[in-house]
Amino acid sequence: MLNQINAKLAHYGLFSSQWQIMKILMQEGAMTPAEIAQRQQVEKPSITKILQRLGEMEYVESTPGQDKREKWIRLTSSGEAVCRDVMEQLASLYEDLLKGSSKEEVEMAISVLARAHQNLTS
Repeated sequence: MLNQINAKLAHYGLFSSQWQIMKILMQEGAMTPAEIAQRQQVEKPSITKILQRLGEMEYVESTPGQDKREKWIRLTSSGEAVCRDVMEQLASLYEDLLKGSSKEEVEMAISVLARAHQNLTS
């Protein structure tokens, strides 16, 4: 599955770590690098490097916050377009993967994974 996802992301020059950040920004709006790092459960320097690359690709941009040390990261219009395209492509991939599964089975799997994630983060 990861190979198929990575093949779709490669079309846009993206790796999964970059995609995850773009997806968070698409779903939640502008965030600081520290918030993104916390959300991804990684160290801030790792996020900084990824954000620099996404900025070079013109998928994200930063704007200064009220505090000069703070900056807000948001998707550019081209970053939003890429997110929509990737989400559409991945939705069809996920549909193919879940073919033959009932709605109840999918909901149960989501519930179990959400509980496992909650247990990991608490």
